Amino acid sequence: KSGSSVDSFYNRLPAPTSPPTLFNTNTFTSSFQNIVDAYGVASYREVNPAVYTIITFPFLFAVMFGDVGHGLLMTLAALWMILEERDPKMRSNTNE
Repeated sequence: KSGSSVDSFYNRLPAPTSPPTLFNTNTFTSSFQNIVDAYGVASYREVNPAVYTIITFPFLFAVMFGDVGHGLLMTLAALWMILEERDPKMRSNTNE
């Protein structure tokens, strides 16, 4: 249709399994992706459920644990971990 002298080709190769699923994450979204992956990985071409988990998980956690003091302690612990993330001693550690 384009008028090119080279024929176009398209070969569909049958595969016994579907391709693997890859979701690009950063330091913020990787923790939510780990929560979602604990329950199962989405199939190929499915929407990433971790995006919805980023919104709903903190809300549902707050509903389950309505204690303000507990939420404050969790927020302070998370803030400390974020601030200490760049420490060279922490970077050499391979644990999550």
